[in-house]
Amino acid sequence: MKLHNIEYKDWFINQGRIPDETSSEYKSFFNFHKEICMNGCMMDGQYINPFLYWHLNIWHTEVDIIDEYGRINQKYANPLLRDNEWLVTNEIDRAHKEKKGLVILGIRRFAKSVIEASYIGQGATFDENSQNIIAGLNAPDIKLITDKIDKGLNFLPKAWRWQRVEDNWKNQVTLGIKTRAGERIPFSQILIRNLDGGNNEEAIAGTKPRRLIIDEIGKGSFLRGLQAAVPGFTTPFGWGCSPILTGTGGDMKMFMDAKSLMFDVENFNFLEYNNAKDDKRVHGLFISHKYRMEAKEESSLGAFLEKPAGSSLYQVKMMVSNEEKATEITNSNLEKLKKAGDRMAYLKEKMYYPQEVDDIFLNEDTNIFDIESAKRQKTRLLAQERTGTPVFLYDDGNGVKHEFTDKLPISNFPLKNSDQKDAPVIIYEFPIDSPPYGLYVAGIDPYRQGKSAYSSSLGSVYIYKRMHAIAGEKYQDMFVASYCARPDKKETWEEQARYLIKYYNARALCENDEISFIDYMIAKGDQHYLERQPEWLKEIVPNTTVRRDYGIHRSADKIRDFLHGCLKKYTEEAIHVEKDADGNIISEIKGMSKIFDPVLLEEMIQYNEQGNFDRIIAAELAVALAMKLDPIMGKIGGEEDIRIKSMFTKSKKNKLFTESRTMFNTPKNKLFR
Repeated sequence: MKLHNIEYKDWFINQGRIPDETSSEYKSFFNFHKEICMNGCMMDGQYINPFLYWHLNIWHTEVDIIDEYGRINQKYANPLLRDNEWLVTNEIDRAHKEKKGLVILGIRRFAKSVIEASYIGQGATFDENSQNIIAGLNAPDIKLITDKIDKGLNFLPKAWRWQRVEDNWKNQVTLGIKTRAGERIPFSQILIRNLDGGNNEEAIAGTKPRRLIIDEIGKGSFLRGLQAAVPGFTTPFGWGCSPILTGTGGDMKMFMDAKSLMFDVENFNFLEYNNAKDDKRVHGLFISHKYRMEAKEESSLGAFLEKPAGSSLYQVKMMVSNEEKATEITNSNLEKLKKAGDRMAYLKEKMYYPQEVDDIFLNEDTNIFDIESAKRQKTRLLAQERTGTPVFLYDDGNGVKHEFTDKLPISNFPLKNSDQKDAPVIIYEFPIDSPPYGLYVAGIDPYRQGKSAYSSSLGSVYIYKRMHAIAGEKYQDMFVASYCARPDKKETWEEQARYLIKYYNARALCENDEISFIDYMIAKGDQHYLERQPEWLKEIVPNTTVRRDYGIHRSADKIRDFLHGCLKKYTEEAIHVEKDADGNIISEIKGMSKIFDPVLLEEMIQYNEQGNFDRIIAAELAVALAMKLDPIMGKIGGEEDIRIKSMFTKSKKNKLFTESRTMFNTPKNKLFR
């Protein structure tokens, strides 16, 4: 269909006079503007998408004004054009044309609820026999949008204002006609569905939406609910609906589903965008701090699009973001909060006005780790390309050996559907020759048997090198190897995990809520590597009735808190401090700098109480075991350490003083590029 080419003076909003409804031009007038609302138009060679035209010309919402007393007030009027609306409406239009979904995450006060209400209102007004669904994770958030839809519909021109055949804003609103005879003729529906934080997965199932909004997706689980709805709009020609999913920085309390979708858009059939700083990284639509309201400046659509002088597009007034000003405001606010020492407020500012897409997923409520420190260390690792050496372990009959492999580790958290889960062992520092029992410890978090394609859980093992006094051995008190994977056959994971423990001759503390790995070790005759249920558990939970032969359970809150505390203490402990002449600290290096796994760091950055954080569990088990062993065993290799002396006498082959292969004597790898 050929698009109308119109001037700005011909926009609906600029019509001073609406034809009388009894006149011959009344119907043609509204049909003309309806066509533009449904198909868009051209203006001086520039495409104006249909939703934007509807939004600016037809829809009404609360708009800030200055009243006669100089006070900021609100009135119902047509929304202002900002670069916000230009961006989002064009991407919604593209999603429709490409038959894909659109996920939008970003700053606060982006006016997303206004856009969502307008979008549903447009579909319900013009699309006959359509189901237009507004869904959310809780009732209050849903009501904020339905109130806007309700009021916006009341402000429509009479020619397009349907009657309410059914008017229940908690469940269903049906637009249509009520005849004088009492007949109710439906035109379209607005369905309201509450996913209830993820507890009502079937809320949208069985519907056939033409338009679908899921609001504030960071507040609960929604992916199962979305997948339940997909059959309702799947056609032989592709998706008959382009679901629009939105979330706000600072409201990401349960963000794992939101993050999975945001960074795996292609596999979910959603529009994808290249990251501004790394074009190899893709995600959903990110609305950065650039769009904050305080940084808007008056301009025009012509200037924004850099059209030649004299273009009629300069007549369209527009508020445009000044990125430099926005950055200055954001950084200034962050610096003030940093100086004030208010960590919570600092994190909230970063989440409310994110400069990078990862800032959206920070969590100030349940994240116990130093987020900024973890981000800095991850950035350093990736910049230096020092992320470990991938190997495959095997036993040739004379002990465990390694073989280098081109297989890549899992680099995403959370997992993408497309990720290869049969990952290799990663070595950050190879073991010394004939390591004494106790130099290395292992933390193990196995996984339950199941269809790996449908689970984000991994089996994780971390090898930790304890404090020592071994000549020539530079690295200590750090993680030296990891194995995080979920191959198709669980036996494959169990075998590599067992070999890794034996490779380092490690004392291994296993999480025992899942005992299949413990049973596997026993069956192989390697149970002597496994730690018995620790006696120190009684110090944490004196009245525990859990009695298991091997490993540790995490069912009690006190145990989980203790283990979290061990890893937190390790990462925040100062390992190098520089002071000035007056004794003031001028620089400080903390334990976080000794972690060489970027994905473990990412788990710390994104930690919350609801998600799967398998790497953290394994890492904290290793650290906890090391901490508990230190007072008992002392330093490995210490001159007064009786155990080491006995080892020397028992094994002449022990080469404790041989320099190990470190993480820095191999060429730079590019595992995560």
